[in-house]
Amino acid sequence: MIKMRTAFTEEIDDVDIAVSDILSQLDLNSPLPRNVIGIVHCYNEFLESGVLSRLSQALPFELVGCTTTSESVPGLISQLALTLTVLASDDVRFVTGVSEPITDDASGPVKELYDRLFAGLPEKPALLIPFVPFLFNVGGDEFVEALDQASGGLPAFGTLAISGETDLSGIYTLSGGEGYPASLVLLALLGDVKPAFFSASVTEENILKSKAVVTGVERNLLRTINNIPAVDYFKSIGILSDNQMAGLHTMPVVVYLEDGSRLIRAIINAAEDGSAILCGAVPLNTTIALSTIGAENVMSSTDEVVRAAVAEGDKGILIYSCVARSWALGMKWQVEHETARARIGDSAPYALSYSGGEIFPEHLADGRIVNHLQNDSIIICVL
Repeated sequence: MIKMRTAFTEEIDDVDIAVSDILSQLDLNSPLPRNVIGIVHCYNEFLESGVLSRLSQALPFELVGCTTTSESVPGLISQLALTLTVLASDDVRFVTGVSEPITDDASGPVKELYDRLFAGLPEKPALLIPFVPFLFNVGGDEFVEALDQASGGLPAFGTLAISGETDLSGIYTLSGGEGYPASLVLLALLGDVKPAFFSASVTEENILKSKAVVTGVERNLLRTINNIPAVDYFKSIGILSDNQMAGLHTMPVVVYLEDGSRLIRAIINAAEDGSAILCGAVPLNTTIALSTIGAENVMSSTDEVVRAAVAEGDKGILIYSCVARSWALGMKWQVEHETARARIGDSAPYALSYSGGEIFPEHLADGRIVNHLQNDSIIICVL
């Protein structure tokens, strides 16, 4: 059994006040369960000010997590906060570690980390929670593939780090009070863990009817569609008038896989050669379609999927939502947080933060579990 509690602070500059805020919300005077871990999500300036480092020193358990653009826990919705989600259990163990910096290939550092953490343990983890760096040259799906190879395909539920900076600076994975711009931080749960997973993304009515075939890819570069440069294809179907891709940031690419599942990929920008830079790779020769995503779709899908999670009972709820869903809300960025809070109420502890990509263990029709990197999605793990 896992118990969850949360705490938060919006004090960035005064380290003592920030740490006091967190400690005052946690009942650390009572005996703690045998195993405890803290998951941190924060605005990146909490690293620069020293708050995260001091908090790590003040707490009697390890911290892992990543930066985000906005977050919510009971009592808080904020773009400039640090939230702490504490998981505690007598019969579930928490194991954490940090990989070496990844420069071009994730497989070696990820395997080394996995072997270092679990080679001598008598049991395999029941669940992996990866916090993945946001790298332009190494797609998030490459981390998922590397984890699958190292672990043999254990269920993984996690997030890519992100920040609210317009130049995508200040993005870090977090461990032990330190920030890592290019390292995987991994949390594993071992023991009697029975998580429930839920996800939602674009709906069928939001998918455009025009479908096409991927004819050229290189890692997370979508080079050609129907044998023409990706940007030219977008122009040919009338949804792009120039090489500025800003209008496509809220138009997810729906990828139809051979196993019957779907991937959702967000478009980051256009490359000079007319390729589209995606948040993850797409397989060659797969069928794709574009979709729209708007405020109404975000709110309705969030309400529906959170409703399903709440039905699991008074268990802790960990939620990641793609930052593109926040962009779709425009100035009303807080609406998805408010929708989740209204649906959960006082029924369970929860933590919601925005993500640069969502790692989700999808159950296929044949009973298999396949870990996918998603974009433009909301994913939930009930513990």
